[in-house]
Amino acid sequence: MKRLSCILLTGLLLFSCKEAQDTRFFAPELEFEAASYSVTSDGGGADVSILLSRPAPVAFQIGLNFGGSLQEGVHFTVPSHSLNVPEGASQAGFHIDLIDDEIWDEESWIDVALSPGSRYTVNPQGKCMARVQVKKTLVLPVLTLTLEEGSLEMNPFLPEPLLLRISTPRGPQTDLDVELSLADFVAGKDYLVGQEPRSQVKLPAGATSQVFRLDILQKDLSGYDKTIPVTMVPVAGKYGVATEGGSVDLHLSDPLVDFKSLWRTPAQVGEGYQVRQAIKNAAGEWNGNLAANVKLSAEGSNYLRNLRNMSSATFGCMSNEVGLHILRLAEFFPNLRKTSGDAIVDYGNSSNTRGFSPVDSLFRFVLDPGSTTQGRLLLGSPRTFTAFTGDYTTWHNGWKDDSKATGGNIFASVSPIITGRIDVTLERLEGRFDLSDSSNTLLFTAWFSCSHPEFMKDVNFENLAAVKEGELWKVEYKLWPR
Repeated sequence: MKRLSCILLTGLLLFSCKEAQDTRFFAPELEFEAASYSVTSDGGGADVSILLSRPAPVAFQIGLNFGGSLQEGVHFTVPSHSLNVPEGASQAGFHIDLIDDEIWDEESWIDVALSPGSRYTVNPQGKCMARVQVKKTLVLPVLTLTLEEGSLEMNPFLPEPLLLRISTPRGPQTDLDVELSLADFVAGKDYLVGQEPRSQVKLPAGATSQVFRLDILQKDLSGYDKTIPVTMVPVAGKYGVATEGGSVDLHLSDPLVDFKSLWRTPAQVGEGYQVRQAIKNAAGEWNGNLAANVKLSAEGSNYLRNLRNMSSATFGCMSNEVGLHILRLAEFFPNLRKTSGDAIVDYGNSSNTRGFSPVDSLFRFVLDPGSTTQGRLLLGSPRTFTAFTGDYTTWHNGWKDDSKATGGNIFASVSPIITGRIDVTLERLEGRFDLSDSSNTLLFTAWFSCSHPEFMKDVNFENLAAVKEGELWKVEYKLWPR
């Protein structure tokens, strides 16, 4: 009995070992058909095959692992991470889909490895990992930015419009809104794109380039010196920006103006220094030799503020004691000598002297690129000043003595009889300055507007060339150090 049990146990052990050996013997070994695959065309993907050393004795699943330099779901997709193998099959395969809206580097790849399984083994001596080389260099549009027209060197107070070009070797399949970034500048406040308060440029579908206008809005910052990168912002899945050529550098510079050459003769009364002023007459000659006070304005370092005017140099006395003045306007209202009834009147010490109500006339100086003494002269903004209308007869008969008695205070006057007020606006001013030229320091043209019928009536062209241009009156001036 004991002997029989031993024989039976031995037989069972031999049967179990035989079954285990048979199971291992029939489990197929797996390897990839090829160790590497290559994708060179746009779109599409790669078919990857797995070979079995023998037909599958039963249906089973193969586990797959993915890695490499490309990211699943972003750069490629696969149906599943497990592959069904039917009974009797001697090979299996799957497809890798490449997403056709991404940018690939020259060296991009996807690694696929076989996971261990209970129904198969991985051939350690075979191709147990496959690499899919992605040879695509460009799928999405890659954008570059270049200057088409204008200059990347400008004064922010006098910005010129720039024309920039967006280019790409491959046009987009749909319209793209390309986002621009200009450092700390704000769209609509500091710059315009296509003359609109936006930061996007539309690149139409299929277009390989697009030119657009960029306007830098006035930034009134004397001494400003800054480089602003104009950059395109990439959008994942839409477009990319070239590493080199994806932006341009805009240099903005508003250097300080040195006015020392103007400061020669201090004002006789009040602040600032004296400068001479003349007005061009109809013969094209400079007429007059008057003095006006000027000084730097607290509003900005590159502004010159015109203060109270002085009388003609030959007469030798002041005009109004109080008030600031837009410009020296000798012979500007010659109708005093030629008009009866109402006339434009104000106090002064000669018929050619006008004093006006307080106003701060600001002239803006903008240096030429690379220069320290020469540049453009402009008006910071339109300035309005006030004069008065009065009865011509009482003005003509009693203005001189009355102005002396009242110290130039027209409101304390009894002569002339004031009948109204007149507003004159200096709308625009353009000119040149050369601080190294003591004879022709400031040469500029001023444009005035006024709706009053007495304004510029009966102009004496021998002294003043006042030219009507539309609704504005144009007068040319010269100022130089005294």
